[in-house]
Parts: sequence; C-alpha cells; structure tokens
Amino acid sequence: MPPPGNKFGLQGPSNPYPHLHHPLPQHLSSQYQRSGSTGLAPPSLGGHPAFAPSNPNTNLNPFATTASGNSLAGAFGGAGGGLGVGSLAGGGGTGLASHAAQMGFHSAALQQTAHDGPGNGGPDGKGMAKGRIRDVWRNNLAQEMHVLRGLIEKFPYISMDTEFPGIVARPMGAFSTKAEYHYQTIRCNVDLLKPIQIGITLFSSSGETPPPHFSDSGINVPTYTNHLIPCPCTWQFNFRYSLHEEMYAQDSITTLQKNGVDFDQHEKMGIDPFEFGALLMTSGLVLQPDVHWISFHAAYDFGYLTRIMLQNPLPANFSAYHKLVDAFFPNLYDIKYLIKSAQSNQAVNDSPLSANASNIVNGIGGKWGLAEMAEELSIKRVGPPHLAGPDSLLTGKIFWELRRSVFEDYIEHDKYVGQLWGLDGIGVPASGAAAAAANAMSQQQQQGTQQQGQQQHGGSTPNPPPQNNGNQALYMNGAAPSTPNVSHAGLASSTPGPLGQGGGGAGGMGPLTPGGGGGVFGGFQFGKGGV
Repeated sequence: MPPPGNKFGLQGPSNPYPHLHHPLPQHLSSQYQRSGSTGLAPPSLGGHPAFAPSNPNTNLNPFATTASGNSLAGAFGGAGGGLGVGSLAGGGGTGLASHAAQMGFHSAALQQTAHDGPGNGGPDGKGMAKGRIRDVWRNNLAQEMHVLRGLIEKFPYISMDTEFPGIVARPMGAFSTKAEYHYQTIRCNVDLLKPIQIGITLFSSSGETPPPHFSDSGINVPTYTNHLIPCPCTWQFNFRYSLHEEMYAQDSITTLQKNGVDFDQHEKMGIDPFEFGALLMTSGLVLQPDVHWISFHAAYDFGYLTRIMLQNPLPANFSAYHKLVDAFFPNLYDIKYLIKSAQSNQAVNDSPLSANASNIVNGIGGKWGLAEMAEELSIKRVGPPHLAGPDSLLTGKIFWELRRSVFEDYIEHDKYVGQLWGLDGIGVPASGAAAAAANAMSQQQQQGTQQQGQQQHGGSTPNPPPQNNGNQALYMNGAAPSTPNVSHAGLASSTPGPLGQGGGGAGGMGPLTPGGGGGVFGGFQFGKGGV
C-alpha cells in the first residue's frame, strides 16, 4: 500500500529536531502546494544535474571548494543549518535544497572538471605527480593563467619546454654565418607549424617549487588556500592541433602518441595558440626584468613562444629576432649553452672549474639529451618523457643542480644570459676573407638573375634546372606546398622562381624560406587522417 501523499509534508510527523527546522520560503509555498505534497524534491531541484535521476553526470563532487567560497559548511547547512527534515523537504535555510547549496554544487562540478581535465596524468603519468602537474585545456585556461599571475612574484624562475611536430623544412642558399642558417631553419619551421604543448614550471629564487598548499597570505591564489586541491608547480598547456589539417613529421607525432598525447582531445579541447599568447603578454611572465626563463636547447622553444605572442611570422633576419627575444625574455638561460661553455673553457664565470665541477662537466661529455643529462646528475624524472609538462620540470631541476654544483650558486649575467644554443657563439665565418667571398657570391647571383630575366623576356634561352651547391637541396616531395610566409628571407638580394618556372638560374641560388618559389622540405605528412 503506498504511503499517504503528505507523509513527508510539513504537516507530517513532528520534527524530532526542532532546532533544525526551517519554515518553507514564501516564494516556494505555491509551488509546493500545487505539487500535492507528494514528498518529491521541490521543483527547484528538478533541473539541477546533481538531482536529476536520469542524468549520467550526477557524480559531482560536493566537497570541492567553489569559487564563491561555499565549502562543506555551506553545502550542508553551515554552523546553524544542518540536514533537518524541514530544510530537505522545503528547500529553505541553508540546507541541500537551498539556492546557495545548489550553486555550490554547480560551481564544484565546474571546478572539478577543470581540475581533472581530459588526459590529466596520461597513461603512465601516475596522476602527474598527484596533481602537481596541471593539464591546461581551453576550459580552464583563464583560471590557471590567473593562478600564474598570483604566483610569479614569489616564484620568478620559469623553466620551459615545448613539444612541436618536428622539422619539415630547411632553407637553401649561401649563408654568411652558421647562426643565420640555423635561424632560417627555425624561422621557416616555426612559421609553417603549430606547437602541440608548452610546459612551464615555477621556481623561487632558491630553486623551490610552489608548495601544494598556501598559508602565506601574501600569495594571491585563493583557489588553493583550502588544502583540498593541491596547487600545481607545473602547467602543461595543450594546444588545438588536428592531424587532418596540419603539417608534421611522422616520427615526432609517433613519439608523442606513444607517451600519451591524445590528438583527438587536442582537436576538440585544445587551446587557441593566439589566445594563449594574448594572455601571456599580460600575465607578468614576460617583458619583466625580474623574471628568469630557463630552457634546454632554447632556439625552437623561444621561437614558438615569440611567434605566438607576435601573432605574425618571425622576423626575416636573426638580429631582429634576437632583439625581440631579449625584449620578451630579458633574463634567459639555455642549459646547453651553459654546459657547452663550461666544457669548452674549463671555467665558469671566468674562474677555473673546481674539482667537483670538472668531474660533473667531463662526466656529461657528449650526453646532450635531457634524459641523459638528468641521469648523469642523478635527477629523477616525474611523469612520462617527451611531454612538455614533465620535461619543463626536469629542465628546471637540471638548471638548479648545475647552478649549485658547477657554477657555485652564481651565474654571471653578462656572460651567460640571453645566449641561445645553436644561434649564439657559433656563427661567425672562419675569416674576413670568407665574409668577403660570401658578399661577392651574393652580388654575382644578383647579376646572374638580372641577365636571366632579360634573356627570358626575349624568349631566347630556357631556364636551366637549379644545381645543388652544397647549401641547397631539391624538394623531396615533388613540389613545394604553399605556406603562410612568402616574404623574402633577407639573406640575398634576389631569389629564384619556383622549380620548373622562370627565375632560377644555374649555380648558386639565393637562400629562401619555403613558399614563394624556394625551400627544402624533408619527409612530412599533411592532412592525412587516421594516424
């Protein structure tokens, strides 16, 4: 026999806890009366996902702190509320049926989604060090950038790593310096491709990461003052990337997939790189003389970051690019440059290496990989390899260990800051004669191109095929795809036309970036699905 309709109504059995009884709010009285006092939850709960019986997403976390500060006390009635029959049935007071509690559940659900995030931890990440490495997607980007703004003043050292889709192009031509050639390689790849992940880790001036929870009122991160959710020390920003639309090197993509990168999730939930760049410009992490950036082989890392903030192609020449890097990152350390300098000079800060430092530097030798160097320094990795978050954390740990054991806790600013391995300190020609020869070759190329143009205009001589002079190579994929960047590379006064068309003469060709009639492409995939 079914129970009477008003069994749990206000006129039912007396409340054994009268001090917890709350009268029905007036604005709900008419709704309650129309429901016939059936004992069902009030109408205000029916539309909320936490109380919908058929909603599969009802396993929300009511115990997480909300943006409005509604914690356990708010959700369960506070100090004077509680779970009295009156509060559950009528929805009044501060019980579970109250408006404050419902909003608390909703906020907690949003925060839990942002905290967990898709792909948080990866298959072998073991929860990404129990939540200390935070995956950032489109849905929690603004929240985590707000956290970073609150932390950067007390943790002004940033170690950084990027994961990008490999190298798909190389420039062609005669280059006056090695640095210029390396820069043009970086330039054409950065302008062609998009980053997949950027990881950053914060450190204090003594090399400590942010603690899991804060008791220091001077740190403006209220999200993590409740001791329920640990504050990250590392943030892994996951960018929008489609294997069906973007260009990439297959071996790089395969490596990332093996280590847990979910490209379907990147396509659906990834961050717009330019939105990230706009937030980074106003975050206090860049353009600040008191903030220090650390990277391991920094050339591509800062190339992608600079491109994202510029929202334009990189400058045509290396000197202009270096000025931008110096402006965005006034204090920049490249670990590869630091260790190579110590090895070459057997000295740091113009002082001979100590016995311990010499053993470390010589032990590293030619171990130029991040994992190899960490192993030599007995530094343990946290999280999977070849992911930007764990790699940025490992990069920072290596820097602080080298600073302590090799540089004796001091790195001379003027000697090491702003030096990019692969771009600085390797680029001058062997002699002045070499530079003069490079200039003469450029002038000859210009004159030859002008003569060929005149001949082509008269229709007397067809264009001979381009020759490989040691600084150039033919397309490996048959033809050059179009690219966003068709501007002159700034390395020669003239450039040839596309292969098989007018403008390219025999002999030395002017250096180019891909597009606009030149460039060298290695093996890559483009718009290929099902990878």
